[in-house]
Amino acid sequence: MDTLITLSPVELERLLITIESSQQVHRRHQYFLWSQGALQSFLPHDVLVFGHGEYGTPNFRCEVLARNNTWEDRALHAELNRLVQMMVENWQSSGHIPRFFGPASDEGGAGGSVIGQALDRLGLGHALAHGAKEFPGDCSGFFVFMRMADAPGRRHAYFAEMLMPYLHTTLHRMLQLEKEMPSRRLRPGLTLSTREAQVISLVRDGNTNQQIAKVLELSPLTVKNHVQNVLRKLEVANRAQAVAKAVKARLIGDTVGS
Repeated sequence: MDTLITLSPVELERLLITIESSQQVHRRHQYFLWSQGALQSFLPHDVLVFGHGEYGTPNFRCEVLARNNTWEDRALHAELNRLVQMMVENWQSSGHIPRFFGPASDEGGAGGSVIGQALDRLGLGHALAHGAKEFPGDCSGFFVFMRMADAPGRRHAYFAEMLMPYLHTTLHRMLQLEKEMPSRRLRPGLTLSTREAQVISLVRDGNTNQQIAKVLELSPLTVKNHVQNVLRKLEVANRAQAVAKAVKARLIGDTVGS
């Protein structure tokens, strides 16, 4: 018989905060902050991939929420898409229950060596995957928590099942708002400081924080703070989105070195 999952008073309070705060998520940057904040108490991860659209069709799309823009690389993103598709198939064939995946070097990881090898190759470590099976077509939602510090276990599966309704409804609330307002303008009068514009221009040119720090003679921490300020001002979740929005709003030029 399975051991009953119990929560401490502190965990119960955190769970309530996580559920309540999900109701305040409407935009992509808010989803990112929620996943990197309240949700970390129960499903700690560094990279979150969410899929939506009809399972097993070209309409099924994967998107990444992470602290950096590594996954904007098309080749990497294509490989990540293939990995998630394999996880979806594994999840479906296993009865739609949370699935654990580990690097190929770990014994006992679900999904076989193909998934494990892909996790190794992409440097994604341990992962937990779960979705909303009762919503067909475009209303589906699949979530993969990747680069978890430790191998996920029964408690992680329990929290994935408990929080799935909130992950799913919050995702589709965000997607629906994006569909209704695909080109929402910046707040009137919003500008970047000279230094922020310099930093995000160098990000556009493909520079890392360390490279930007060297060019501008700043510390990497100062550069990181400038990037975070830009993300917050532009209400975006990652560097690539910040560059796109800054270019569209003509806060910076649209070509390298401009």
